[in-house]
Amino acid sequence: MALAIPIALHLLQLRRYRRVAFSNVSFLKDVQKETQSRHRLRNLLILLARLLAFAALILAFADPMRAPENGAQGSSRQAVSIYLDTSPSMMAAGEMGPLIQEAKQKASALVEAFSETDKFHVFTSEFAGRDQRFLTQTEALERIASTQLSAHAPDLGAVMQRSLDQFRRAEGATPRAFWVTDMQKSSHDLLNLPTPDTSVAWHVLPVVGNDVPNVWIDSVWFDAPLALGDQPAALHVRIDHDAVEGVDDLPLTLRVDGVSEALGSFNLVPGLPTDTVLRFTHGQPGPHQLSVSLEDAPVRFDDTHHVGYDVQSGIDVFHWTEARAPFRQASQSVDQALESARPLIQVDRGTSLPSPQLLAAYDLVVADGLAQPSSGAVSLLAKFVEGGGSVMLVPDSTAQGMASLCEGLNLRPSQGWVPEAGQVKEVNWAHPLYKGVFRAIPSRVDWPQYDRILNRRPSTEEATLIEAANGMAYLSLRRGTEGQGDVYVLGTCLETGNLTRHGLFVPTLLRVAESSRHTEARRHLLGRDQALTLALSRDEGAAEGDLTWVIESADAAASGTATRIVPEVRTTPDGLRLGWGNALTEPGAYVVKRNDETVAAFGLNPNPRESRLDTWLTDEWRQTVLDLGWKEIPVWSQSADQVGRLVEQHIAGERLAWYFFLAALVALALETLLLRRWNKLFS
Repeated sequence: MALAIPIALHLLQLRRYRRVAFSNVSFLKDVQKETQSRHRLRNLLILLARLLAFAALILAFADPMRAPENGAQGSSRQAVSIYLDTSPSMMAAGEMGPLIQEAKQKASALVEAFSETDKFHVFTSEFAGRDQRFLTQTEALERIASTQLSAHAPDLGAVMQRSLDQFRRAEGATPRAFWVTDMQKSSHDLLNLPTPDTSVAWHVLPVVGNDVPNVWIDSVWFDAPLALGDQPAALHVRIDHDAVEGVDDLPLTLRVDGVSEALGSFNLVPGLPTDTVLRFTHGQPGPHQLSVSLEDAPVRFDDTHHVGYDVQSGIDVFHWTEARAPFRQASQSVDQALESARPLIQVDRGTSLPSPQLLAAYDLVVADGLAQPSSGAVSLLAKFVEGGGSVMLVPDSTAQGMASLCEGLNLRPSQGWVPEAGQVKEVNWAHPLYKGVFRAIPSRVDWPQYDRILNRRPSTEEATLIEAANGMAYLSLRRGTEGQGDVYVLGTCLETGNLTRHGLFVPTLLRVAESSRHTEARRHLLGRDQALTLALSRDEGAAEGDLTWVIESADAAASGTATRIVPEVRTTPDGLRLGWGNALTEPGAYVVKRNDETVAAFGLNPNPRESRLDTWLTDEWRQTVLDLGWKEIPVWSQSADQVGRLVEQHIAGERLAWYFFLAALVALALETLLLRRWNKLFS
């Protein structure tokens, strides 16, 4: 109806005319014929411009909106969940400065773009308990402003579940989730991510770091099996990186108990990790903590690796025998050989194994001449090996107990004896067990003799240290992996033959004892590991309730403000478990104190996957989501000042009134041009 107004006005304007006296109009007939079509065109164009202007104004006052994303209007109330990535990789620098600052700007702009009546759920990589509630708009902005970097780096699947759990508390509201993150591939593994809930509108707001190489310490380990007081030590350090160009002579520093002990340097070769060695001398027996550091800007959270370890005053051996062992000459020979190294080696003997907690404090168990070990004892021995302790199996003259022992320790079983007299054929002098035992390898040796050999073929996981004349194993070793202890199997009995009287007997037992337990490098991952298990000392009193346990930063005394917590203490079959839960939030070196006496040290380090800074590209992300068959997860890569417009356009729906006002102005300008400039255009 409104469009009829300009039509009526236009028609009324056309009917107005006046007479003009003219002497002779015959000369104007040709001119009238030429201009009549032009005037008709002009009038039609003016009418069209007026119609367009009125139509645009009508539509503008109708306040039209562009449909939001996917055309879904949803509820007028919004439940907005915002994950603000505070993982260590957000320390990297981007074009606008540190990524964490840019992420906070985008998160704040996101909150401001929504209505004050909407519900806001803001949480960070820490997954703090305080972030499990909805906030007002003002509270959400304050929470974002107070956010700091953390050492936690959760998987994207856990982030997604965190938002879903919160949305269940917002019935009737439209759920919308936003991830403000650097899109790091290690923590945003789409290929192992469950299919996102399609009832939630998921979005990614990436922050992009500069393309700079990162160098980090991957791991450290000792070359010697046992750390002994005042003895030289070699610490191996593995350094990883993503540099595409080689770099030489980068500095490396080792600090032990806060004191600088060694300096070194390393070179980077593109595509290959770097191994180097730092040499120093172990201190007094007891717990110690060390830190290996390098210089690498701007990502520095992974430049220091913390480790706790124990320096031993000696080696503890438990000699497990049967009740008749005191009258067994072979068992006495074992005791004498081990006791020859006192005070370095301490030997306890018993006819049954101690409790699991006390057994864990020993380094080596010599299972000597056991004819009928119980299944419970064998299981306990297997637990001891899993915990890092070593075992040496010495069969008796009947070899009856070897079958159950081998089965319990996951070794290839024995089939009794092969009654065959012979002599040792070869010793593997190149093996670390015998390396350095003799100044020179003997060329003519009267090898040990035997009258029987164990009918057992070592598995591929075992190494033959001494070989019998018939090719069977006289002494074999299965090296422990992933923190497990070693298992030695003697292939003959000690009652017969001449091994106990041979010059190889004592060195073999002593080297087995010295190599029995590798120095435990106590290092844990921050955010994943939440407890430490310690072996109980054999001299520990029974009044456990009188003990006070504390975990504190190694530099607590110097700083005065460092972390100090009381752990949860539990007695478990593996030892004493000290749990700290989520109380420890910073990487570093920590010490465990019992009644103010330091009894252990350990290191907390960030997850090494965070060191790999590879991120998803926008097109790569979209293609991967498409290949997985998921609903689109939009990536808003615009700057923070564009976030409000993106929310208006894709979620609230974009207002189009101003576009129609602009169209009305253009139509009126066209009308004016036609009215005033038409004749000049055709003059």
